[in-house]
Amino acid sequence: MKKQELLNFINRYHLAGATTSVKWTAKGGILETKFITDDQNVIGNITANNLDLGDHELGVYATPGLVKMLTAVGDDIKVDVNAIDGTSVSIDMSDKDVNMKFMLADLSVIRQVPDLKQLPDWDVTIEVTKEFINKFIKAKNAIPESENFGVECKNGNTDFIINYSSINTNRIKFNVDSTIHNDMGVVCFSSNGFKEILQANKDAETAKLEVSAAGLGKVTFTGKTYTSTYYLVQLQAS
Repeated sequence: MKKQELLNFINRYHLAGATTSVKWTAKGGILETKFITDDQNVIGNITANNLDLGDHELGVYATPGLVKMLTAVGDDIKVDVNAIDGTSVSIDMSDKDVNMKFMLADLSVIRQVPDLKQLPDWDVTIEVTKEFINKFIKAKNAIPESENFGVECKNGNTDFIINYSSINTNRIKFNVDSTIHNDMGVVCFSSNGFKEILQANKDAETAKLEVSAAGLGKVTFTGKTYTSTYYLVQLQAS
């Protein structure tokens, strides 16, 4: 297994530290995880079809520790799941020189991810292109203290507003191409979370963002070997 392929899977839910504990489900050559970030602003699902860990459920309690351990092995690694009486207890990883054991947690200590049973109608759909990703990341980096961004649709235009507030603040606003189904007032989401989502999925072949005035966003990415889906929970602007 290529170490980077495993790291890519991890990075898409870890989001630079936003998600610590998850359950991995491995079956039929597919590795999947459903997660909720520690601040509960993002709920997601990551599926990779190029990571074969057998058929197991794995409780990964400390993702940062696993990421650090992976720095100790080379690019080509062997990964095995050690199970006792049907319960996964460790991930054993090795290259030609180094052997490692990462201990797994009981699944009961992993936070349950809520099901989104009834999704709203989407008011706007935005194609997430490489140009869009670069524009958003540059704007967010220009106001690093920003904690939110707003999406607004009116008069046939869709605007993104970095560091939106109802009072006067430093902010960056830019227009994006979109398909507008209904006009929509400003809906705000975590700018830090969205930036990390974009960075973790930069190699996607197709991607789109859908937003509802009801206060929910949905971002989907499709790559050669993976799919990523993220639901963004609305933040209240100051």
